[in-house]
Amino acid sequence: MRTRKIFFFLLISIFTAVFFPCVSEANNLSVSNVRVGSRNPAAKTFSVLFDISWENSWRNKINHDAAWLTIRLQDAQTSSASKKLGLITTSGLNPAGSSIGSNSSAEIYGPSDRTGFFLRRTSSAQVGVFNAQSVMVTVDYSSAGFLESSEISVSVIGMEMVYVPQGSFYAGDHATSAASLKQGAADTDPWFIQNENGINVTAAANDGFYYTSAGNPEEFATGSSFVIPGAYPKGYKGFYSMKYEVTEGQWVDFVNSLDVNARENRDLTDAAHKNADSVFKRNTISCSGSPVVCVTSRPARALTYLNWMDLCAFLDWAALRPMTELEFEKTARGPYLPLRGEYAWASKIAIAAAVLSGAEDGANEIVTTVNANAHFSGVTISSGDAANGPEYQQGPLRAGIFATGSSDRISSGAGYYGSMDLSGNVSEFVVSVGSSAGIGFSGMHGDGYLATASGFEGNANVAGWPGMDVDASKGVVIASGSGLRGGSWMDPDGRLRVSDRQSAVYGIIDATAYDGGRGARSYDGE
Repeated sequence: MRTRKIFFFLLISIFTAVFFPCVSEANNLSVSNVRVGSRNPAAKTFSVLFDISWENSWRNKINHDAAWLTIRLQDAQTSSASKKLGLITTSGLNPAGSSIGSNSSAEIYGPSDRTGFFLRRTSSAQVGVFNAQSVMVTVDYSSAGFLESSEISVSVIGMEMVYVPQGSFYAGDHATSAASLKQGAADTDPWFIQNENGINVTAAANDGFYYTSAGNPEEFATGSSFVIPGAYPKGYKGFYSMKYEVTEGQWVDFVNSLDVNARENRDLTDAAHKNADSVFKRNTISCSGSPVVCVTSRPARALTYLNWMDLCAFLDWAALRPMTELEFEKTARGPYLPLRGEYAWASKIAIAAAVLSGAEDGANEIVTTVNANAHFSGVTISSGDAANGPEYQQGPLRAGIFATGSSDRISSGAGYYGSMDLSGNVSEFVVSVGSSAGIGFSGMHGDGYLATASGFEGNANVAGWPGMDVDASKGVVIASGSGLRGGSWMDPDGRLRVSDRQSAVYGIIDATAYDGGRGARSYDGE
C-alpha cells in the first residue's frame, strides 16, 4: 500500500468579544495543534485531533455558547487548490469516532447532515475559559473527493455561536419603530409567535397578524393578506446564532479557501464592492495576485461591503444559513414582552462611541467614551487607530467591542441570549417576512460547497435560498427576499431599534460601507 503523506495546516480565527456576565475583554477563539490520528483505509476515514480554547464561555439554565467547527481538506500538492469540506462520519451527541479530549465537562454534537459539529459545555453554572486538548472527530475524506493515495492538508475552521432555545416570543414593539409588526390595523400589540405553524397575515382590525409596509420595492403593501408557510423559520424552534457579525478575518479565511475563479467573484475590493485595496471607511481588506489572495490588518473588525449574494456564499461555505427577521427579533429580545422602541439590550438608551483607546493597531481597540454601548449616527472616531488618517475615522468597530470585565447587558449592548452588536455597527442582512421571495425560504443549511457554473463560481447554491436564479446551477444571483435589520454605524438611533423594519425588504445588490451580517443554524437535537 502506498504511504500517504499528510500535511497539517491551520487556520486560526480570532474573535475579540465577550458575553456580558463574564470578566475578560476578549474571547480569542484559538484552534491549534491540528493533526491526523488513526486512519481506516477500507472505510476511507481518518481521525482529526486538535486543541481549542476560547474565553468567556458559559452554560446556564437559559442557554449556552458553543464553537461551530468544520473540517477542511486540501490537496497538499496544489497550493491554490480549494479547501473542501469533509463530513464527519456519524451524527448525534458525542458521536462514534469522536472524543472530547481533556475536558470532561464538554460534549460534541453532530447534526444529521454531518457537515460540522458543535463543541459546548455540559453543565449549568459553568462560565469562563473553555479549554480542551486532543478533541477528536472522525472524517470521511472520500466525501471531499479524496483517495487513499491523496496527499491532504487539514484545517479546522471555528466560529462562536449562541444557542437560542425553543420558546414563544414577540415580534414588534407596539408600532413604535418604522413598519414594525402589529396585531391589527387598530391594534398595536406585537405579533406573538408561539409555534412554527404557518401564519395567516390578514387585514383584520385586531388580535391577529397584520403587516405594516415601509413601501419598498417588492414589499407587500400595508394590510396585505398572505401566508407565511410553516417551513419558514419563525424563531420558535431552537437554533444557533453567530455570536458576532462576520469579521474581516473570517472573510479572508473564506475567500482564500476557494478555487481560483470563485475568489475572483468574491473579491470585496473590486468595482462592485469597495473598489479599492486601500483602507476605506475602516475596511482594511486588500486582495491581489493570481490567484487572488486577500489579507486584512484588522481581522476582528466587523466586515462591510457585503451584499446579499456575498453573505449567502459565506454561509453556504460555513454550512450555516441566513437568519430570518423573526429570528433576529427573538435573538435580540428573548421571550419577554417588548419595551416600546427598545434596542437589543432591552433599553431605550443608546450612547454612541466616539473615542477609542490609544492603541493604533486595532487588534485590541476599546471604546473609552463614557457609557457608550453602540456605534451609530456616523460619529467620527478619535484616538485608537483613527490616528492613522481619515479612512480610519468612520466605519465599523471591532466585533463585540462594548463588552468589558464589568459590563452588564445594557453597557455591553448585548442581546438577550448573548449575541453582540445586534443594534448598530453594521446593518445585518436577513430573510424578509415581507415579500414573496422571502417567505419561500425553508431554512435549508449550506453544505460547504458553492456553485461551479462558468461565470458564477463561488455563489451560494442552496435550494430555496432567496435570490436563486431560475437556473439553479448559477446559485444566488440577486437579492430578492432579503432585507436589513439592526442599523449601522451611519444610521440614526431610531434605525437601531429591534423592531425597526424600514429596510426589512431591501432587494438591492449594492455593497456598501454599512452592511454586513451573521448566520444561523437550526438545531436538530433534543
